[in-house]
Amino acid sequence: MTPTPEAVDITPELIGRAQAGQRAALEDLVTRSYPLVRRWALVQLGNEADADDLTQDVMVRMLQRLGSFRARSSFPTWLYRVTRNAAVDRQRARNRRERGRERYGAELPEARSDGPTPVSGLQRGLERRVRLRAVYRYFLELPVRQRTILDLADLQGYSSPEIAEMLGIEAVTVRTHLFKARRTLRRRILAEDFGAAGESAADSERLTDAARPGAGKERP
Repeated sequence: MTPTPEAVDITPELIGRAQAGQRAALEDLVTRSYPLVRRWALVQLGNEADADDLTQDVMVRMLQRLGSFRARSSFPTWLYRVTRNAAVDRQRARNRRERGRERYGAELPEARSDGPTPVSGLQRGLERRVRLRAVYRYFLELPVRQRTILDLADLQGYSSPEIAEMLGIEAVTVRTHLFKARRTLRRRILAEDFGAAGESAADSERLTDAARPGAGKERP
């Protein structure tokens, strides 16, 4: 596995000093853990604002429960479990609130729109940005378990056994979800590429027809 920079920076020596209550070590641990937890939170929830709130919650939980960490597993594995449990708690609380609003007829808030991204002015840059947004949208549309495993395996470099330990499942289950996630993304991307190609061909054909002599004239 190629660990993420954040995970490499969290050393056993730093954890030991933090568990001993050294203020500087505690602050350092929060600073180094924050990007890692923020990434996991965004994968779990798929929303920037919710991810920020969850990350703050996890930082508090991490400090409260740091004394329970033992070196039987890696610190990122332990921290991921704290993050996952916090995400589950947050989702359960949200579900309870939504059921309450539905029960008493309160209006649900409108879905948030992120709006268009700034256009760079260069066609190639625009196409790349649009493609990346599409891929990210497809990623967020995956089931939570699949996108979690895809992120841990393909983007963070964890092995199947390590992910299995993090999630409390079998390594073969990890590989199955990873295969399904990759296949779904590949199909969605290919479908969009071919769809765009088909639309371009249709547009070209319409332009060609319009340019022919006599195009647009009514036939007797």
